Amino acid sequence: MKFGDRLQGTIEDVDDKGRGRYTVKRPGTPDKSVVIPFAFPNDEINAAFVKRDKGNWIGKIETITKPSADRVVAPCAHAGTCGGCLWQQLSYDAQLRLKHSMVNKALEKAGHTERVDTITPSQDTLYFRNRMDYAIGWKNEIGLKEYGSWNRYIDINECLLLDKESPKILQAVRNLMKELHLKPWDAKHETGDMRYVVIRLGKNTNERLVMLVVKDLTTISAEQREKIKDALAPLATSVLLGENPLVTDLSYVATIEALHGQPFHFEAINDLRYKIHPNSFFQTNTAMAGVLQNAVIHHIDQVKPKRVLDLYCGLGFFAIALAKKGISAYGHEIDAAAIELAKENAILNNVSELTDFGAGPVEDFDWSHEQPECVILDPPRAGLHPRALNMVLEQKPQHIVYVSCNYHRLMGELTKFKEVYEIEKIVAFDLFPHTPHVELVVKLKKK
Repeated sequence: MKFGDRLQGTIEDVDDKGRGRYTVKRPGTPDKSVVIPFAFPNDEINAAFVKRDKGNWIGKIETITKPSADRVVAPCAHAGTCGGCLWQQLSYDAQLRLKHSMVNKALEKAGHTERVDTITPSQDTLYFRNRMDYAIGWKNEIGLKEYGSWNRYIDINECLLLDKESPKILQAVRNLMKELHLKPWDAKHETGDMRYVVIRLGKNTNERLVMLVVKDLTTISAEQREKIKDALAPLATSVLLGENPLVTDLSYVATIEALHGQPFHFEAINDLRYKIHPNSFFQTNTAMAGVLQNAVIHHIDQVKPKRVLDLYCGLGFFAIALAKKGISAYGHEIDAAAIELAKENAILNNVSELTDFGAGPVEDFDWSHEQPECVILDPPRAGLHPRALNMVLEQKPQHIVYVSCNYHRLMGELTKFKEVYEIEKIVAFDLFPHTPHVELVVKLKKK
């Protein structure tokens, strides 16, 4: 199979990345799996071979000769090339059915008998995000990367993920770059300066933070700063410059300068108020963050612990909600800046007397200071550090609530947990419409 060779078939299912997949029968040789991004079950497609990847043939759709009954016209003009949404051409009901099937197949494949009953749908399927990091491409594009590419960019003139003001902000930055002769960062040649436009919203506080991420703050003159402020201040409550001096392609910044407003913003979830730094992790779907928080707190409220240990606590999202219910909580997190915010947020919500927070690697946490009846685990996509997992199993708290944003990683961890715990329930939430991602909450009780 060579680049550009023709592929033809009917999509049978999707792989674990949410890409359409079908099997080519080859007499005398093993069957070959063909993977096609932006294709869905029951689509009949013509595609062109692009590359081999982990034993699969990867193709690119050329024509859809017979679309699936679940295929719809995507509301966004960039759908099908933009890396922001993989499933926008699939009806939302079909998305939920597919996610439900994918989670249960993963459970079955890992040897677990438990199943997810249903997936709680997102309250909104458009304009649901409270954060987007729009990359600045080497040809002055501002938007998102093409699906599967690290150096090809989509110049966004509409984005249905964040809010209706976002395209206006991106256009204002384009105009500023042209007027002020600000050069885009070129990752291949490591030249230029403008790297990202980060937009963060307080959906329930009506706040909007805009941060331009640059390679070197010293290259932005006082006059340029003033013009950036004048252009963006009418569109935001905070306008910031952030510096990422590393070659690494990240929107995480080492230094921040506020040109307008404060170098942070606030969001409100379930009548709790959270102060959020531009670098902070915070659940991206505001409405569903409230649903997820309620599910976790409801379960813990049922087991009535006196003390809860919240590992990977971030800026206090769950610990503060527990304290508001009168439950004492200790939160631990590797990010020292997040811990300082957690302490501020506890004061902000009048629960500092019921909360404590500490910074450090979770796998190095000293359990001698805590004997909790219940532990919340909310790790990043990489899952639990192996030593953190072993330490929890050694300590054997009575109850565990595991919040997972990567169920593929979770499957192997559950096998280890089941040596000591039984799974009471697994519930699923859709926090990311138009993508294959699913958030799971697993309730575990010591045998």
